[in-house]
Amino acid sequence: MRKYEDLTRIYENVEPGRTHYIPYDTLEKALAGDKNSSKYYMLLNGNWDFKFFERDVDFTLEGDWDTIDVPSCWQARGYEMPYYTNVNYPYAVEPPYVPDDNPLGVYRRSFVIEEEWAKRETYIMFEGVSVYFELFINGCYVGSSAGSHLPSEFNIEKYVQSGENEIVVKVYKWAVTSYLEDQDFFRYSGIFRDVYLLSRCRDHVEDIKITTDKNGIYCDLEHEIYDGDKIADMANPILWNAEEPYLYTVVVKSGDEFIPQRVGIKEIAVSDKGEMLINGVPVKLRGVNRHDTHPKNGYTMSEADIDLDLKTMKKLNINAIRTSHYPPAPYFLEKCDEMGFYVIDETDIESHGFTNRNNGCSIDISYIWPCKNPEWRNEFVNRAARMVQRDKNHICIVMWSLGNESNFGDNFIAMADYIHEQNTGIPVHYENAYCGGVPDPVQVDIVSRMYTDVSEIEKYAENGDMRPFFLCEYSHAMGNGPGDVGDYWEVIEKYPKLIGGCIWEWADHVVYEDGIQKYGGDFGEETDDVNFCCDGMVFADRSLKAGSLDIKAVYQAMDAKLCNRTLSIKNKFAFKNFLDYKFDYTIEIDGNIIFRKEFKLDTQPGESADIQIESEIPEGCALGAYVTVHMYDNEGCETAMKQCALDCEIKAEIPERQPAEIEVNGLSATIKGEG
Repeated sequence: MRKYEDLTRIYENVEPGRTHYIPYDTLEKALAGDKNSSKYYMLLNGNWDFKFFERDVDFTLEGDWDTIDVPSCWQARGYEMPYYTNVNYPYAVEPPYVPDDNPLGVYRRSFVIEEEWAKRETYIMFEGVSVYFELFINGCYVGSSAGSHLPSEFNIEKYVQSGENEIVVKVYKWAVTSYLEDQDFFRYSGIFRDVYLLSRCRDHVEDIKITTDKNGIYCDLEHEIYDGDKIADMANPILWNAEEPYLYTVVVKSGDEFIPQRVGIKEIAVSDKGEMLINGVPVKLRGVNRHDTHPKNGYTMSEADIDLDLKTMKKLNINAIRTSHYPPAPYFLEKCDEMGFYVIDETDIESHGFTNRNNGCSIDISYIWPCKNPEWRNEFVNRAARMVQRDKNHICIVMWSLGNESNFGDNFIAMADYIHEQNTGIPVHYENAYCGGVPDPVQVDIVSRMYTDVSEIEKYAENGDMRPFFLCEYSHAMGNGPGDVGDYWEVIEKYPKLIGGCIWEWADHVVYEDGIQKYGGDFGEETDDVNFCCDGMVFADRSLKAGSLDIKAVYQAMDAKLCNRTLSIKNKFAFKNFLDYKFDYTIEIDGNIIFRKEFKLDTQPGESADIQIESEIPEGCALGAYVTVHMYDNEGCETAMKQCALDCEIKAEIPERQPAEIEVNGLSATIKGEG
């Protein structure tokens, strides 16, 4: 058995999981939060030397090297072809073994340690490497790690020296842990997230845990709480929610380090009606599932790419994101804290390829699933721990997810028990918990399902289980879909314990090649799921589809009804007054706007305001007469609209035509008719 096939040997000398932070050398820099200004931070992104081998081989550092940018995926840089598969593993399922032809990428670069750093402790952090890697500094083996979307940190103090140093990283495409990373996406490899060094003082703080409730912020280390650049007045703290996100900065002082954590104040609870309460207020999750996916860079997402995703989601009235199916980069969560999103943070576990290991789509019970195998237990708990310990201080997180589509067994129970022991105040969900024989066991605080139809979620809403119900995936956004979002939300808004859901999924997965968008099967894969990766509510370049606008309309925070000449306009926010928005209504007759009126509303969440229509309405029209209410944010972007038909007799003469002929053949229909 090779080292990367041995669960007891793949992690060597990796530091325990901790909260994500950057230490700063001054308070002012810590409050400003620009990590590049810190004397104790050195980013190693950029051009690295690179050698690619089609299988694990002995190699020499001598000879010619290519150049590759870090972070990136080597398939996106011309080494190997991309490989798309959904359920099936792209190799024979024989855990813990992986193919003998296991591609290897070797990375090399140098860096300089100043004399001041040489007197301190030096750490190196890898935020994401797919799938397993070994680290060498100045020719010495340092350690190894796996878990593609999870952080790996090493203390390299005894390996570095003042002056120039050389780092070599061996990255293997497959490892035993690949059996836990069978997500529905293109399979990429390499150092795909940031790599950086941290210089730490002796006896430095290792971890920081911050908790909050509606009364304040708590940390058991020496700290100060700032509001901007001033000491915060915590007598009447401002609470955080996704509609009105407000952040304080906790600064921990340790030796010569200032460590900032941007923190909001939030308390999660469940009401006796099964509602999810944020600071005592019921909220609904108008969500989407999001992968890290870029048509040119694979898993690698720049800060600008992440900003574009989140800004576009805001414009589409999305307030919740499930990080399918792994933790995102730390920057993503920082922006969700700042911009205001409710995040379901999911650990890096998916093994649904075991479903059809031997016999099509029926569950294969001839082989023990990883979640039921005690040999895998430490790895399951390890992945939960690395997610929770890194992300526990992010105020945006409203659920921990144990993973996706991996059956249910004792290893998931161990994960849930570990998370509950951490007392983060954040509930646990795992959709496949219902597979354990006991429907929705006590280990899950929130019951979740995927693709349950509308009538079935209504049945759950009326049963006696008072845990909140969450659709972790619904309303598949492939092709012209989704078209059923409105049907779901009529029921979700009717029942308190239906707390919402996340549409599958955010963006199409494609690979740009010679100006063409390509998907599964275009790269000679032995098994693939063709264009099933093109199932986003936006295109791969984040431009909008018809379905995007449908979702925006259903998720909007305003509704309007017309009774005679009175418009009743309802505020559907949970926390936010309408005062920050501008409104108008237009009267449209036969496609022509004949009247427009601007107005403001001082309307609290859940309340309605009445507006009288001022325009005269003709008695008759040719095509139709409508009043349309528009709602705009402070940048002038339309966030909501609702159109109501006016009581106006339609007098148009419609020419008679023969009805169309419709011929149905299986899933196809041929329609023939005039024009």
